[in-house]
Amino acid sequence: MIQRILLFTLGFSILVTAAAAQVKPAAPKTDSVAPRTDSVAVSKDSVVRKHVGKAHAPVLPDSFYYVPQGLRLGVDLSRIAVKAFQPYRTDVSVSADYRLKKNLYAAAEAGWHTTSHSDSNYTYKGNGAFITIGVDNNFLKKQDTKERFLFYGGLRYGFAYLNYEAPTYTIYDNYWGDRVPGSFPKTSVNAHWVELLIGIKAEVLKNFFLGWNIREKIMVSGPDRDGPFPPIVIPGFGSGTKGSQFDWQYTVSYSIPLGNLRVRERRKQENPPPRR
Repeated sequence: MIQRILLFTLGFSILVTAAAAQVKPAAPKTDSVAPRTDSVAVSKDSVVRKHVGKAHAPVLPDSFYYVPQGLRLGVDLSRIAVKAFQPYRTDVSVSADYRLKKNLYAAAEAGWHTTSHSDSNYTYKGNGAFITIGVDNNFLKKQDTKERFLFYGGLRYGFAYLNYEAPTYTIYDNYWGDRVPGSFPKTSVNAHWVELLIGIKAEVLKNFFLGWNIREKIMVSGPDRDGPFPPIVIPGFGSGTKGSQFDWQYTVSYSIPLGNLRVRERRKQENPPPRR
């Protein structure tokens, strides 16, 4: 009996020991903490990268350089050609421009005009002066900062003052064959218009320029074109019977050096570094 009890106790102990050997040991605490440490590190790294990606790209400082500045004075030679085709009128026109910025110029023109005409129908006398003021913008991108070649567009406002008269005129009646003489008294008128122009100026010799431009003149206000005797020519504008006038100029000019103009060249912001 005692032997059976000992054998039973020994067998039960062996079974308990074998069963305990099949159970896996629990993971140590250090192993369970490590993954959390890695996740925190990854999270911090992503925040840093996100912050770097949003950082402003560096901006380089602006640079400065100098361009020639001066007062350019010119004479319009095309008025000589007008005199050849319309000998009854005399026009003199001078121009000036002054550099304000890298590509912007203040511009002005002034001149005077006389007209003297006589035929079997009427006699006419007129004289006056005009002035235009505006700006020119150079569209040409220069390879050298000292280059003075211009391809420009401009805008002008023009004003003219004119005195004119018709001392004698004759109205013919073709049906009855009558002639009615008359006269138009001396009258003073003003005219206002705007001009749009485009042209070029090239430095052919040091400080000497040749240039030409074409322009469209649009009357804003002036003498009555439908009146009994409108002016033949409005100084600086052209025909007194038209609301718009196409014109051209050919000029020779000289630039009086007045030092240099300081130009600021803004630098562009660099591209931000790519995100990883």
